[in-house]
Amino acid sequence: MFTFFKKVEKKSILEIREVNLKDAKGIVNLMDVVGKEKIYMVTDEYSLTEEEERQLIRRLDHDKDLILIADYGGQVVGCLTLFRYYGGRSSKVQHVAEIGISINPEFRNSGIGSKLFEYAIKWAKQKNYKKLCLSVFSTNEIAIHLYRKYGFKEEGRRRAQFKIGSDYVDEILMGLFI
Repeated sequence: MFTFFKKVEKKSILEIREVNLKDAKGIVNLMDVVGKEKIYMVTDEYSLTEEEERQLIRRLDHDKDLILIADYGGQVVGCLTLFRYYGGRSSKVQHVAEIGISINPEFRNSGIGSKLFEYAIKWAKQKNYKKLCLSVFSTNEIAIHLYRKYGFKEEGRRRAQFKIGSDYVDEILMGLFI
């Protein structure tokens, strides 16, 4: 008698979670991919090595700072940082956190940004932050749409702050009171 087993294809699932040390390499890889696009980040290359990223994760004050990971089958496909404004060095800004987000180009427009933002905003409220802020290139319309979807409003604009290729691009400053 023969027994046949049907091979079941394992489907990867998306997990949104807080960072751990094992994510350092994935974060560096993600930031390198996004940086090489040369249109979403100020720098074209991520400046931290894998070990430096690990050190940053180790030093993270989990009561005040957050790094979220979008993990798809063990691959870091998205990352959101929420850090105290000015590193929390001043008593005048303890109520404010600054957000940064990067998503692998292959995974954009799939709801990952929304999931990261929902988690981060809920977390920030629990930690008693009163305001979230960020800056974005004026040419990054997809990101601006995401930010507006979650209630961020334009608070300022630095005209021709960056030069991407041969084009001058504004920096848009956005904020959300929570």
